[in-house]
Amino acid sequence: MANIKALKAIYDFYEDFLKGTPLACKKGCSTCCTTNVSMTTLEADYIWNSGLFTDSLYQKLKQAAKEEHFVPSTTINTSAAMCLSENQMPEETSPVTFDPCPLLTEDGLCSIYEVRPFSCRAMSSETVCTEGGEAYMPPFLVTINLAMYQIIEHIDREGWYGNMLDIMEMARRKKEDRTETADAMEGKIKTNRPLPCFIIPPDDIIRFKSFMRRLSQIETGDGKKVGDLLPDDWQIIT
Repeated sequence: MANIKALKAIYDFYEDFLKGTPLACKKGCSTCCTTNVSMTTLEADYIWNSGLFTDSLYQKLKQAAKEEHFVPSTTINTSAAMCLSENQMPEETSPVTFDPCPLLTEDGLCSIYEVRPFSCRAMSSETVCTEGGEAYMPPFLVTINLAMYQIIEHIDREGWYGNMLDIMEMARRKKEDRTETADAMEGKIKTNRPLPCFIIPPDDIIRFKSFMRRLSQIETGDGKKVGDLLPDDWQIIT
């Protein structure tokens, strides 16, 4: 439960951070709401515990999981570790599909918007996607989003990562049964790993350090701060 409180605090901080970014996204805009959503088991637990994920939504998601869908080849921190050790990252070979997210309503609204995964929160654009055909995200926001993915994975480093369609099913199991479930879902989900480093463009380093100082001071609601959950010696590579 403590990690769920930390996740909520991180989400709230990120939403406040976004208020300074001019975005074209608005209610009912769902162009990017597809089945290509990757997440951690911590985020899935947050959704399950919210009470917003009803049995009818679960059935829709379970049905969608039967169809071909994107499966990430590595976790975000695994990719960062490969960059740190100068190893070549594996290519994404899983097909990217653009089927609508099964959690969308007929009006194009998210049924679990308040507790949506970070992948959904991070998908934003300064231009209207339906007009240009693609999203445009400010470069520094791309940097911040990547770091946020890494932080969330680090907090859930004893958990797993994968497509929402698979991770939500796994998180339905009791925690003591998840390792067995992970073995049964081998190939679909990946084991999370600790934060190895942040990969930051040289021009963003000063702003990023300022961002991290503010994030680290955020209270998680259990007598700790976000910084207490991160490695003391986290490093930046460019």
